[in-house]
Amino acid sequence: RLNDPQGYNFGARRFTISTVGLAPMIRRFASEKRQVNLAISLHAADDELRASMLPVNKKYPLDEVLAACRDYIAATGRRVTFEWALIRDVNDMPEQARMLATKLHGRFGDAQHRLLCHVNIIPLNPTQGYPGQPTTRQRAEKFKEILEQAGVACTIRLRRGIEIRAGCGQLVGLV
Repeated sequence: RLNDPQGYNFGARRFTISTVGLAPMIRRFASEKRQVNLAISLHAADDELRASMLPVNKKYPLDEVLAACRDYIAATGRRVTFEWALIRDVNDMPEQARMLATKLHGRFGDAQHRLLCHVNIIPLNPTQGYPGQPTTRQRAEKFKEILEQAGVACTIRLRRGIEIRAGCGQLVGLV
């Protein structure tokens, strides 16, 4: 095991489990109370758009996934990281940022409805077979600004691994 003292002995908090949001599995993971990080691929703040990007959203809609995340936070005291690949003219508009802020921090941003979370904003990496394009730097900054004004912690991530097709969203099997 990577975190076994007899092995590599990496601390559990250095690991992240990433998922598209299987609500029952998030709850099960929460019940295990591991010190491992949880990251959820969101990419859209409304069910229609999210389902077009992630078909699993038809089975586990966004509100159900976020409820499971609230359960995870309550059980573990750990924050959730949300991944958001910004795609030009698809999910990089200010309205998506405002809807996301409302989903994560409530309509009025009151502490009772705030989700303990961090949003990683990631400009889309070019992906063979997918026509979507990365957003512009200006749109990414505007998206971040809207989230920050609503009190949502967020970071625009650097794109890495693009030249070897190992960046976010690029680990797609080639046929």
